[in-house]
Amino acid sequence: MTQERLPIPFPDEVLVAWLDNQLSEAQREQFAQRLQNDDILAERVTQLSYSNLPFHDAFEPMLAEAPVADLQARLNAISDPVSAPSSTNMRGVSRRHLLAAAVSFLAVGIAVGRYAVPVETPEKDLGWRNLVAQYMSLYSTDTLVDIHESAQQHDKELLRVNSTLGTSLTTTQLALPGAELKNARLLNYDQYNIAQITYLDPAYGPMALCITRASQRSDTGPQSEVRRGMNVIYWRAKGYNYMLIGHNPPDQMASHGQVLLQALS
Repeated sequence: MTQERLPIPFPDEVLVAWLDNQLSEAQREQFAQRLQNDDILAERVTQLSYSNLPFHDAFEPMLAEAPVADLQARLNAISDPVSAPSSTNMRGVSRRHLLAAAVSFLAVGIAVGRYAVPVETPEKDLGWRNLVAQYMSLYSTDTLVDIHESAQQHDKELLRVNSTLGTSLTTTQLALPGAELKNARLLNYDQYNIAQITYLDPAYGPMALCITRASQRSDTGPQSEVRRGMNVIYWRAKGYNYMLIGHNPPDQMASHGQVLLQALS
């Protein structure tokens, strides 16, 4: 970062530079002051700080196939960029840089897998479940273990989800035996909003209930599948698609699915 004043709002490059201690003293002071009073920024920094998974190994094949020359040319055209990796130093990319790219692409609906997976709507070939599975494959216990939100914060997050999707979710409805409710957030995929409610199971790790609007009104009973090595229970009810995904055994996932189906009915 060459300039003393940082752009507002802070892009992910600035957050990564903060985490990797690459800001100047003046920039760090400016960032720290904003961080103390901006809950959304603090949540984003926390999200990008979870870097314990082997992200480099997971994304190295994509880096090898990516159009590096074209991307480098576009980066060079941007004024005052944060130092960008060249084709000769891809192995020097930090875990947080890879995580920032992965989370940003998924959160705003830019599919990292466009080179291999065709763009599809959530209903077409049920592509939204594949997207969620890709996202959840980045989660580990460490991703969620340090998230300790109050009941008031849960209510605030669910209010935003309900307002966006037209749902009426409550923490009581979302309670699952043996799993701790962590947070609720909104993702977006090809202009479709997806609610993600995350849990942490002390024995099996991260689990998530994801919800999006359905284009079909007919209800379907719970069905099961395996995606990215995780067990999935999915159903459609009252105009919404539901997907519960985690590493719990199939029978336990089915039981959790029944609890949620009944509570949300």
